[in-house]
Amino acid sequence: MYLDPRLWALTTGVRGRIAATVLVGLAAVAAGIARLALLGWLLGRVLTGESLAALVPAIALTALALAARSALDYARTMVAHHTAARVQERLRQILYTQIASLGPAHFVRARTGDVMLSMVEGVQQLETYFGQYLPQLFVSAITPLLIFGFVAFVDLPVALVLLVAAFVVLLAPALWHSKDRQASLARNRAYAAFGADFLDAVQGLATLKAFGQSGARARQLQHRAHELFRSTMWVLGSNTLARGITDTGIALGAAVALTLGAWRVNTGEMSVPALLIILMLGVEVFRPLRELRILLHQGMLGLSAARGIFALLDAVPAVSDHAAGPEPADAGVAFEDITFAYPGARRPAHVELSFHVRPGERVAIVGPSGSGKSTIARLLLRFHDPDRGRVTIGGRDLRQLSLEQVRSRVALVSQDTWLFHGTVEDNIRMGKPDASADELPPLLRARTRTADRTEEVPLWDQPAALVLFFTVLTVEWVARKRLGLP
Repeated sequence: MYLDPRLWALTTGVRGRIAATVLVGLAAVAAGIARLALLGWLLGRVLTGESLAALVPAIALTALALAARSALDYARTMVAHHTAARVQERLRQILYTQIASLGPAHFVRARTGDVMLSMVEGVQQLETYFGQYLPQLFVSAITPLLIFGFVAFVDLPVALVLLVAAFVVLLAPALWHSKDRQASLARNRAYAAFGADFLDAVQGLATLKAFGQSGARARQLQHRAHELFRSTMWVLGSNTLARGITDTGIALGAAVALTLGAWRVNTGEMSVPALLIILMLGVEVFRPLRELRILLHQGMLGLSAARGIFALLDAVPAVSDHAAGPEPADAGVAFEDITFAYPGARRPAHVELSFHVRPGERVAIVGPSGSGKSTIARLLLRFHDPDRGRVTIGGRDLRQLSLEQVRSRVALVSQDTWLFHGTVEDNIRMGKPDASADELPPLLRARTRTADRTEEVPLWDQPAALVLFFTVLTVEWVARKRLGLP
């Protein structure tokens, strides 16, 4: 069984839906019990030679139980998918909030590919875990008790055999759990390494082409892919063995119950119709276990994926937010005896750096690459805190202000600009979402407005935009030719 208290904690707010999924599953089991009991009863009456007319009510009841079982199975599937979607939505919100609080300082030390794998693939793998595996585990644990309560009225010894066999089949795969888990963790690490290297290769394709290293990176990816293939085969092999344990337990339990039932019929302690009913219900008692067997692999993958997610949730922000303090007196900036080194760096980026910028003053900081110019901007935005000294705005230490107070006073144009998906206007509004039309650049304000709609001016009616458009196309064509791209 693959259970984790921390994964269960993520179900806060949807546990009622999980309980509803389990209840619908148990109702489907009850319908299955009724269907098989009616079918056994029907077969018993057929064996006694009753006429077709006398069997019509029993046939109608059996068909009704069959239809009810099908409808309940469908309802359980739909509720499970909705439950999984809600858990995924909540988990993605938690992860996004955590990543935002970790800030850029955390990703100086972590690979972006690993984080992306946890946020996309990891969360996706938990869909089956929450929507199907977890409810099915509860159904598989409760079903033997329900069937025992019914079969005990027919024949207690056979009912006890079915009950013991069902719980042995449920718990036996746990004996293989540690080996299965190790193989799954190895596969998850191989998958993370392959995904991170592949993302690096795609993002740095131009650099690889420029330095003639695309072939070397391809060979590295081939090695990663082979490691992923090998670890995946180990996972499938260990999972097959776990299924074999379950199948063996089911076969032995059914065989022992059948043998005992046949012996009791032979001794006259049980009737043939009772044996038929019990054999039918034996199919139902092991059915949830067979369905759980199919989902064991997904449960294992869910736990493995959760480890990457938990590692992200357990990470501690290098910079902690502070409650909003008194507003700074002015826009003056001061660095007072700042010493700062990046985590893992061999030497500090700055040692006892001090300077003041008065309100309204323009100051240029120049120097060679690696001299710490970008570090000053990061310290001013409080992406990092200095090891010693303090940074102030208007005489207030940044650590005494909230991050909102600090960053709302600083405008940054990075040398490594990232354009988000959307229009140019969407990206420009990133700094001030509520900016009015008059605050936008003239090119974006080149539109005509009517009383009830806004109509954009066509591109060919904007000379500046037309020149910019063809310039971008030309630069892109030249770049593609130099990189050998189609």
